[in-house]
Amino acid sequence: MGAALIVKPGLNRNFSVITFGLAQIAMDIEPGIGMLTDAEVLHGPTHTILGALVIAYLVMLIAPRICNYLLRKWNKEVTYHKLPWLVQSETTSKSAVTVGAFFGTLSHVVLDSLMHHDIHPLSPFSQVNPLMGQISHDGVYQLCALAGVVGAVAWVAMQWFGRPIRVNEVTVSPEPLATTRSQGFWTLWVRDLRFTWFWLFLLSILPSLLLSSALMPMLLLAFAVLLLAPATGIGRLFTRKSTPNDFRKLALMVLVPMLSLIYIFKSDDQITTNATPIVNAIESYRIETGHYPGALEELAPQHLAKIPKLNYLLVQPQITYRVVDGKPYLGISAGAGGFSHFEYDFASKTWNHYS
Repeated sequence: MGAALIVKPGLNRNFSVITFGLAQIAMDIEPGIGMLTDAEVLHGPTHTILGALVIAYLVMLIAPRICNYLLRKWNKEVTYHKLPWLVQSETTSKSAVTVGAFFGTLSHVVLDSLMHHDIHPLSPFSQVNPLMGQISHDGVYQLCALAGVVGAVAWVAMQWFGRPIRVNEVTVSPEPLATTRSQGFWTLWVRDLRFTWFWLFLLSILPSLLLSSALMPMLLLAFAVLLLAPATGIGRLFTRKSTPNDFRKLALMVLVPMLSLIYIFKSDDQITTNATPIVNAIESYRIETGHYPGALEELAPQHLAKIPKLNYLLVQPQITYRVVDGKPYLGISAGAGGFSHFEYDFASKTWNHYS
């Protein structure tokens, strides 16, 4: 639920935490049955991207009534305890249910893929789990707990500061009819575009920081430049249906993926420099023993106490090392392009970049 609470303050009424919770229950029905029947595989078809999409649609069908019922109960409780500023609308919008359902099931697949060996999120197209081990089991729980606390505090603060202020009617003088108040930067670029920010966070910022993958930012940038920009321009020139918000959305759809890509490229530039201790340790081992180590673990603790951080992203690049016919191979994955990697040539003592 930490993933839900951290995005709730930004999306507010466009995101249903209750629907998100229902999605978690629906996703874990298969593992629950598997535990009761001692199944060898607990996370099967439901814990794939395709399975998550199907479950999200089913959750959308049942969520509205459950949400409305629980919200009525919530409002009665907070009213009884004299906390009217926590009262919520008892009608859940379709957009809130949709975002809650799909974000709930898809985030469930991503988080479980980091921890469980029997998950194949890309099945049936691929049996590879690229997320496995990128963050430790305890690390996932710690991140979710931290996100939950931060999100809950932020949401309560928003409700408190957004509460209606009671004033004495006698002391209040009416505003002049001609007075207008211009909208500020926060309203125009953040609050009014919070739905856009949610999808940019989910599809561009999060993959960049968490997975060091440039694939999603590249796709978003291509979508904005090739499709969204022409559609917005045509709408403005011919149909007059484009609004200032449309141009602000376009600006964010271009700027945020570009900044994500720049961050990834800059991070990739640090990989070969930060990997120097690994190369030096391998060479030092060869000089001392007369042969290359069979695995990087053999370098500890004399030659290399621990693997250094290779970039400044949350998830470190995958390091591949092996010795074939006496020749070592050292490869490090990179974020740029999604499939590129660095290889070290021990003969020429240089790094080569492949994509």
